[in-house]
Amino acid sequence: MASKNSTTSFDDLPQEAAANILLRLPVKALIRSTSVNKNWYSLITNPHFISAQIKRAVLHSHDNAVFVIHHSVSQQKHCSLVSAETSKLFEKFEIPFTTKSGKLQLVGSVNGLMLLTDSHMFHSSRDLYLWNPCLKTHRTLVSSCFKNLRDNPYRSYCIVGLGFNEACDDYRVVRVVYSMDNKCNHLGEVCPKAEIYSLRKQTWRKIKDSAVTRLGASDGVFVKGRFYWLEMKKPITQETGRPYNSKDLWMLSFDFDNEVFGELKFPENVSNCLGRGSRYKLMEFEGSLSLCVYEVQCCNGVVVHPYRLWLMMQGNGVITWTLRFKVALKEGGFPMSITKAGTVLIETIRGLPNDLSGIISCNLKSLWYKDLGFYKHGGVESSLFCPEDFTVDTSFVESLVMYEGGKSLLKFAK
Repeated sequence: MASKNSTTSFDDLPQEAAANILLRLPVKALIRSTSVNKNWYSLITNPHFISAQIKRAVLHSHDNAVFVIHHSVSQQKHCSLVSAETSKLFEKFEIPFTTKSGKLQLVGSVNGLMLLTDSHMFHSSRDLYLWNPCLKTHRTLVSSCFKNLRDNPYRSYCIVGLGFNEACDDYRVVRVVYSMDNKCNHLGEVCPKAEIYSLRKQTWRKIKDSAVTRLGASDGVFVKGRFYWLEMKKPITQETGRPYNSKDLWMLSFDFDNEVFGELKFPENVSNCLGRGSRYKLMEFEGSLSLCVYEVQCCNGVVVHPYRLWLMMQGNGVITWTLRFKVALKEGGFPMSITKAGTVLIETIRGLPNDLSGIISCNLKSLWYKDLGFYKHGGVESSLFCPEDFTVDTSFVESLVMYEGGKSLLKFAK
């Protein structure tokens, strides 16, 4: 029986019990906790604890939170985390770096780690930034295995993707550099070059025999170990205005576990819904790769905006596509992303005379609309140099990715 005068502290708990308690703290509280004593610092900076924190953060992340990035760093020096349901502001995050053109867009996000790039055409996918907003830490990726090719925007085109190699517990960035041949083709007689960056090793290396078969669009999505890019083609031909058939609509993929590129075509039931003027974007929804298709239709003099959301399913080596949603919304615009709760984010133009572009949300189950309160005068830019006003992340979590400890250890080193 314990003495009445005896006391028990947190440090008397078994390490496993202490870790389970600390895992429930938000990231900012965890960072402050590293200053309590040497034991807490060692526990929180342990790679196993960091991995457990990330898994728990993903599991308990907000179903309808949206991380909004304005494309102009010079105008907006912060990003906003808001609710897609109520537009309530959760938190603002100051952007800790600048870009050459003052423009910024999100490439991808994995477990709270973001990959961003300068959205100007000459710098897109060439200037790269890894950023954990919660930790206020970032890395600027300035080197390359193909620097001479990458730095020539008139003769080369680049695409990038962010992913996670679970076996190595390593976050990685893949970049493909397409060089123009004598016929001005970026996927012609000159084979594309590919390289991969390891966050753990903080180095780039070449991917040998990469065999890149498609010219990917600059944006894509990471789902279950692979990054996917749509093929860089318009959904209609300039000559006929007719939709491409299924053999013309492809995706390029990269497997971060095996470091192999692949290609995948869409079946006819998916590609046939791509009518004249339709827009489409790859997303992740319900743990699967999805394609959101938007078009404008006129029925009996009334303009409607149908959206379709297709999910890719894989089983026993067979890939199928299922139509998850088909709804006609009262407001149209470019699909941006979708939350875990099924709320699609749309960049829309409100029309003349102000010609405002902004972000609205609509839950595809309840058809509940919300204006998130982000606007820009001048409409959605049609310039090839900076094509988007906003990019969003609907998978944001508070995590310890890229946390390596601070100066707290010096306090206990004596």
